[in-house]
Amino acid sequence: MKKWFLMSVLGVFAFLIILSGCVSAPGTGGALNKVLKVETGDQGWKTAWFYGIGNYINADATYTYSVRIYHEEATSVKFNLTLKTTTNQYKSIFWGREVLPATWVTIEATYTLNSSDGNPSDIYIEPQTPGITFYLDDFVIKDESGKVVLKTDFEDGTEQGWSGNNATVSVVYDPAQSQ
Repeated sequence: MKKWFLMSVLGVFAFLIILSGCVSAPGTGGALNKVLKVETGDQGWKTAWFYGIGNYINADATYTYSVRIYHEEATSVKFNLTLKTTTNQYKSIFWGREVLPATWVTIEATYTLNSSDGNPSDIYIEPQTPGITFYLDDFVIKDESGKVVLKTDFEDGTEQGWSGNNATVSVVYDPAQSQ
């Protein structure tokens, strides 16, 4: 009787362990995170763009920009966040920020666009290495008071205003959660 009971308990325990591995990924608390996958190709301007950023931010105001980036290349990749103005100027919010392989890295920068350079038009995130696939999540812009003026987290399964320019974008589950 004791042997049968012990085997039953062990069987149920093993079943629960297997079942938990099927419905969640390690470190996720049971929930899988959605992110934006960006496949860049080899052309120039191989980026994820957010058009109409001027609907969220203004010139002559300071904002803090934050984004989480992930890639699976063999070596580190440098990324740029650039603001395009209505006068077709390109202003660097951050340039050449290094992202290690297979690691989510949060990059943050504070920037003020001078109105003499035009008003905000678009914003884009670009790797300095052509032809790679990368992922972004939790793109946030906060004003000087700390109020969030824009947040894209892709949890609703949509691109939330992001599109590809010589790149393909799609919402996928976080690749780091499947490892």
